[in-house]
Amino acid sequence: MKPCWNKLVASLIVLALFFNMVQLVSSDAHSHPKLDPTSLLGSLEKTKTGSVVAELFTKSNVMLAQRAFYIFVVGYIINTIAEDIENNFSKHILLNPDLKNPAALNLLRYFIGLLYPVYILAIVVTGFYIIFIPGSPVGRFRAKSLLGKLIISMVLVSISPELMGWLLLLTEESTREIIGDDENIRAYVRIAANEFSSMIKTIRNLIILGNAPNLLWAGAGTLSSVLGILKGSAHGFLGNAGHFMHAIEIFEIETVWTVPLLMLMVLVIIGVYGLLAIRYFMVLLWAMLLPFTIFLSSFEFTRGFGKTMLEQTLLWSSLQVFYGITIVVIAVGITIVPSSMYESYGIGIYKGDVIGLGSVMESLDIAGEPFFVSIFTWSSMFMLFLGPILMFTFFQKLLPP
Repeated sequence: MKPCWNKLVASLIVLALFFNMVQLVSSDAHSHPKLDPTSLLGSLEKTKTGSVVAELFTKSNVMLAQRAFYIFVVGYIINTIAEDIENNFSKHILLNPDLKNPAALNLLRYFIGLLYPVYILAIVVTGFYIIFIPGSPVGRFRAKSLLGKLIISMVLVSISPELMGWLLLLTEESTREIIGDDENIRAYVRIAANEFSSMIKTIRNLIILGNAPNLLWAGAGTLSSVLGILKGSAHGFLGNAGHFMHAIEIFEIETVWTVPLLMLMVLVIIGVYGLLAIRYFMVLLWAMLLPFTIFLSSFEFTRGFGKTMLEQTLLWSSLQVFYGITIVVIAVGITIVPSSMYESYGIGIYKGDVIGLGSVMESLDIAGEPFFVSIFTWSSMFMLFLGPILMFTFFQKLLPP
């Protein structure tokens, strides 16, 4: 998982730097930038190879490079994410923070150590009240009850790392029974993972479809210009033909127009990875706060805070199980929906809508509709968003008053 995201971040940074650089150095559409002859680049321009490169460094060719680089980076990122979903979806769902890690365990023990003096002081004061201070039978009964609660609470706080570990083990094993694991993945998980992966790949295909025609046409123009330059006639027939090809766009589609498709991909990433990552950190947070949760639940005047914290601990931990159930519901829903409805409603285009595209894809043995995402697939993605919201809404008052 970590190498995947390292590659993703590095690719995005390189893409941003490349786009910023080419905007600064590109010149007019069909003329290369004028360089200072006394500079290093100017001296390189005087060489044969340098002159060829300078002739090619026009705004048209820079835009071509932008489009090609954009398609390459986006395609690489999307393929990486799609493969990760197909291969590691169940692994991501089953991921829980390792409370035995020295960093987490030391912090948890530090919080426990902070509460020990408070417990000792409270126990001493309560015991002193019971032994030495006369009071009503009701008051003495409450004091004895509080003393017992303090002792039990102190014991629970001391074993809070084990308690949280048992809770996470319970939720993980329950989820494993629902979705399986890496060695024995349930069919439900494969269906859901394939749906999300196909959605991401469709976004990739639409981005490529929007940029590929102009990319190929402009590439042919650049090739013609290169041949003209190599023949020594940059502004001859081949060079002019290359400029002419650059001046024509088969489809009036700019690279930036496909950015909304990337936003849809970000939505998919949030649905698949974002909620799992949020749950991971929230579980870790409430695990660290479990000693304080137990402590606040020991006193009558702070029991409300302790109850709320305990509810949050249980809800965020059991969200793993609910997430597994949601995956099963999505897979069953996708399986039983009539194919006529599944294929009729959605976002994108059919391959038969573009002249010649359908026949080309059939000749390449590409089945299905690679440029169309069913509305049921989109709905399944929103189910991943709504699942946690519904769970927290219905089970917010989980514990009795």
